[in-house]
Amino acid sequence: MLNSDTKSFRKITDPHAQQVIKDWFAILTERYASEGAKRINGRAWRAELRRMELPYGSMMSESFHILRQRLSVHMHLEPINEMALALFACVAAHIQHHQGKISFAAQLGEKLNGDKPCFSVLRFERLQKANDPEIFCQLLIQAVKIRGDEGVNILSLADSIFLWMDEWYQQENHKPVISDPFARNRIRWASEYLSTSHAK
Repeated sequence: MLNSDTKSFRKITDPHAQQVIKDWFAILTERYASEGAKRINGRAWRAELRRMELPYGSMMSESFHILRQRLSVHMHLEPINEMALALFACVAAHIQHHQGKISFAAQLGEKLNGDKPCFSVLRFERLQKANDPEIFCQLLIQAVKIRGDEGVNILSLADSIFLWMDEWYQQENHKPVISDPFARNRIRWASEYLSTSHAK
């Protein structure tokens, strides 16, 4: 059954899994976070993630290990999902705060100062055309830095990265394209971006 609601989650649908991501991200903003009896310096986690090699270097960090471990309780993680999660962790380290009112792609099209989207049409087209995880990761980091104080919908971003990585893996292995256009990340992002960039 087709679902034309492009902002709905496709990969990270379990509310508990979504909460794990939000809780993990919240730690990145705290200098003194608690994990049971253990004390965690979330800002040190963030700094470490920013130093990691893109796009999968975060897999060697403690913060990624904890995120993967917690998330696997609520959803099955295939190797390609773990790669997507590593890419998300790299990007998340550059996000200032979670803002979940609208989807990530719609946020890129928001007109924050004047009549132009915060993420230009040219930059958005480059992001849409990215066909390599490293380039995709670099462009996402650029996008979230541009959002800056406005924040990013980390759940929408994570879900989109999982979907993008699935599509990339299918293409690399010469598997058929998903027949449902509304399940394709590029179409979903275009719909959401245009919904805000063309809004009056």
